[in-house]
Amino acid sequence: MVAVAQTVTRRHHALNAVGSILIPMSSLLVAPLLTRSLGPAGQGDFSTSQSVIVVSASLLGLGASDSLAVYSNYWSRKFRWGIWAAAVVVALLMALGAAGSFAHAGLLHDELVLPLAAGAVIFALALVQRGEVLNRNMILETSVEKWITALTRLAMTAGLFVTGHLNLQTAVLSLVLPQVFGFLYLSLATARIPRQTAEITTRVMRRVTDRPLKTAAWAVLGGLGGVLLVNLDPIVLRPLIGAEQLGYYAIAMLIAELFTVAAKPFRDAALAGSSGLRKIHEFTTIIKWCALVMTAGLLVCVGTLWFLIPFVFGHAFQGAVLPSMILAVGGWAKGLGFLVNGILVRTGHARMRAYATLTAVAFSVGGMILLSPWGACGAAVAGAFAYVVMLAPGVIFLRGRQRISRRGR
Repeated sequence: MVAVAQTVTRRHHALNAVGSILIPMSSLLVAPLLTRSLGPAGQGDFSTSQSVIVVSASLLGLGASDSLAVYSNYWSRKFRWGIWAAAVVVALLMALGAAGSFAHAGLLHDELVLPLAAGAVIFALALVQRGEVLNRNMILETSVEKWITALTRLAMTAGLFVTGHLNLQTAVLSLVLPQVFGFLYLSLATARIPRQTAEITTRVMRRVTDRPLKTAAWAVLGGLGGVLLVNLDPIVLRPLIGAEQLGYYAIAMLIAELFTVAAKPFRDAALAGSSGLRKIHEFTTIIKWCALVMTAGLLVCVGTLWFLIPFVFGHAFQGAVLPSMILAVGGWAKGLGFLVNGILVRTGHARMRAYATLTAVAFSVGGMILLSPWGACGAAVAGAFAYVVMLAPGVIFLRGRQRISRRGR
């Protein structure tokens, strides 16, 4: 790839890393405000709304973003606009179909259909725009967009809560509007820095990038599997267990997400380093330390969730305690799997990561359908098992490769 000459410092990477953590942390920080305003049933409806937006935007937007980040320099303007249009159309149709179906079945309010469709389009646009930004090596702008989105959402939600206007409709607005601001910032930033046209022919580019293109495709599929594994649950569960039980399960999902946030520094450490493939045995220490932190977090959850959940989210969420404890076990596997899957991509085994995440999605959906009679607890068991399924193939694969590496010395 022909990169645009942008100066990127360690400070820029640090700001981007903090912004990457701030995005999920903003969801965790606004959760107590949402739960106290919406209650269990409202929280379940909000989780469904958020999932419709994220899943619809990610189905094509994620792959489009990564493709533009790597190959935008080599594509004609018409082809690039075609990718943008395809991502937006898919997001719009998927969101309209899902939201309309839920509304027709009486599972969501009719007035949410258009906001969810608009939200899916905005999120898809932001995803694709990030690809353009990364193609120009604009790490600082990427980090600023994350900070804008996270802090604006925190401020909006807090303001709505304090003034007593935080309901389901305004909660969706506080999710979508910050992303509008982030997208506008990225659009203005890219307008200032032109794309550099590639100086090599398309034929040469295809010959040189054939293997990286296949690797990128598997990386996109693996990333999509990870998005679906986390965000597809509410869409599947809403008609099966109802809004109130889904509200309890949504709290359990937030607890599990804490493990992923804790694993982020370990994953960054694994992905850092010189260019080229690294040997698998180099990651052993990182995995061990991450497993230790995950285990400590699991013990803390088991010992404290029984009083922390009612205290933080309100006594109406007492029913979320047991599902959260169950899914905390899955959170242990989820955090470690987040690291292991990153290592698979770093060592050139993105296909294994895609198999692991997509298989976990299948187990998650099937398990939740089978265990839905047990409500949030059944969903937590299915979710925890799916996270273990996501982790296991990567661990087995890496251990096998490490043995082969040791024999070869």
